[in-house]
Amino acid sequence: MSFHRSVPIQVKNIDEYALVIADTVTITKTSADVFTKHHKSLSDVTFIVNDDEGNADDDDDDDEDDDDAPQAPKGDAALARKMQKEDGSSKSGNGQRSSKRLASNDTTSEAAQATAAEREKRQISLMVRRNEERVRELARARNRGKGGDGEGDKAEELEAYKRTKDYPDNVLPNQIKVDMANKCVILPIGGNPVAFHISTIKAAVMQNLDSVSYLRINFYAAGLALGKEASRNVAKLVAKYAPYATFIREMTFRSLDGHNLNQAYRMIMELRKRFRQTEIQELEEATLVKQDKLIRTKNERVPRLSDLTMRPVFAGRKTQGNLEAHQNGLRFISNRGESVDIIYSNIKHAIFQPCESEIMVLIHFHLNHPIMIGKKKQTNVQVFTEVIDASQAVDAGRRNMYDPEEMDDEQRERQLRKKLNEAFKEFCRKVEKVASKNGFTLEFDIPYRDLGFQGNPNKEMVFITPTLNCLVNLTETPFFVVDLNSVDHVHFERVTFASKAFDIVLANKDFTKQPWRVDMIPNTDKDAIQDWLTDMEISYTEGPMNLNWKSIMATVAEDDRFYMDTEEDEVTKKEAGWSFLRMFGEDEADDGASEEDDSDFGEEEGEEASEEEEEEEESFDEESDDESDFDADEDLEEQGMDWEDMEKQAIADDRRKNVRDEGGEAPEPKGKQKRSREAPRGGQKKRSGEAPRGTIKRTRRR
Repeated sequence: MSFHRSVPIQVKNIDEYALVIADTVTITKTSADVFTKHHKSLSDVTFIVNDDEGNADDDDDDDEDDDDAPQAPKGDAALARKMQKEDGSSKSGNGQRSSKRLASNDTTSEAAQATAAEREKRQISLMVRRNEERVRELARARNRGKGGDGEGDKAEELEAYKRTKDYPDNVLPNQIKVDMANKCVILPIGGNPVAFHISTIKAAVMQNLDSVSYLRINFYAAGLALGKEASRNVAKLVAKYAPYATFIREMTFRSLDGHNLNQAYRMIMELRKRFRQTEIQELEEATLVKQDKLIRTKNERVPRLSDLTMRPVFAGRKTQGNLEAHQNGLRFISNRGESVDIIYSNIKHAIFQPCESEIMVLIHFHLNHPIMIGKKKQTNVQVFTEVIDASQAVDAGRRNMYDPEEMDDEQRERQLRKKLNEAFKEFCRKVEKVASKNGFTLEFDIPYRDLGFQGNPNKEMVFITPTLNCLVNLTETPFFVVDLNSVDHVHFERVTFASKAFDIVLANKDFTKQPWRVDMIPNTDKDAIQDWLTDMEISYTEGPMNLNWKSIMATVAEDDRFYMDTEEDEVTKKEAGWSFLRMFGEDEADDGASEEDDSDFGEEEGEEASEEEEEEEESFDEESDDESDFDADEDLEEQGMDWEDMEKQAIADDRRKNVRDEGGEAPEPKGKQKRSREAPRGGQKKRSGEAPRGTIKRTRRR
């Protein structure tokens, strides 16, 4: 039996549309076959329809607007109503034309303020909820960590030879011998050969003075700084035997023939170098998780991408080859025969970035556990194909924008972009099918370019884009990949009105690791980033300055009650979690209300204080007026005296002084006698207890 199923789709706010979803299915006795072989996943059949501006407004117009609209053909009715509405809205109620630009700016600012307030409320509740979740997570982690027995802290004893019979046969009594196979140096002490493991030697120095050669060998000992090159086992042994053992700190050997000492010195340095490299490699491989062996697909066509370049590279050379998808993982095979296996279970995030504004199309794998590529551990593996060359030679001649060759090159480039994007996208679909067929879950994320922003995570400005689970930059090396599940909090630094850019710090849930940083982000992207963080339920704070995150993370790691709002006594209140980084407190509204109450009370006190000050000023003015009345005339007279009058006054003063010295009474000047007699006539009453004005004046002159 065959049947045809069709479902019409209705789209709101669109008057004319034609969209039908149809399937043709044939049902047999054994199974059902679908003849419409098309992609049906949500990412393949989802479209965003942008309706024209004004359609919603046209649907909401009243009948009165339709009646008042000018007569127009049926096709121009919507345009006529729109023009009439613009004419009516451009005038205010008093008939004056208002500015649409200012009105739109006011509306935009009000909407932005409302959005910021709503975002701040959500952040406060989000931080409280995340603090509670982190308290439970840390409690579970402590319970799991209690089962450790601490065997890794034990020191391993060094044993070069089990007995003296195992010494090399060619060891002489007074000669230094280096045994490269057993990693030890045999030194003569009192004519007897004594073996020292190479890990116990701190340094060796060779000196040639005249005809004598000296070889000084320093050893690791208690009471001295061990340095960075000391192995962990030697540091544990020194700490173990320091309380009761005697250490050899230095040994110096002298020889008239420096040939043997020079040879021993070169062999000691070479053995130390080899041992150090072997130890570093063992430390890197000790943290590696053993992966499953790749199971190759047989009797089936293997999904394959050819002519790819892999990063990181093998041994510092460009690595090109093919990528294949097998039963339990992927294998990259280079043109020189080198291979890298990536197991599906070890892939934490798989990202497919199409070539839109970049020069390459790529597939990136972020792993749960690092793998060895060459001699280094790697957590990120990427394969890509360049669409255009990163550098292009510019010809000496100038090319016209209408040059047919130029237009053909651009057309070929667009076709190549489209072809490569389709090839990589099809390969990702096949890999997802192979993984799901064998019981693995693997999904490829695509970065959201609309939410991207410019920033400096390492040493150069790059374009950073978020995905569903990460914040990444994959086009430049070193790769910047931040797992959002590992981010505990985000802090915005240098958020001020004076700066044009700001920095963000992403704190890790593991406090022993330093946070990620992205510097020099433009201020125009701040609101978009904060909206995205709120949607991803990640808390954030703001601050005007850069902080010392090394000391902050050390302090946070030592605080067992960091996410709790009380101290150890469970009574004293404190800020829980990352709330101490807030520029403004959570109770800002309550503080604002209390400030208003204080300001009202302060106004009443200010009025009373101002009245008292006015009364004091008035009384002071009255006193100053009384004192200034009897001085004003004299000051005017003194200011109006010429030289002759001043000489006469000086002669009179001298005469009075001579008479006073002889014991007589000095006569007063005529002007002052007249002024003293006429003073009561001025209408002023002489105050009781007040000295004569002439006396006051003489006192002041003295």
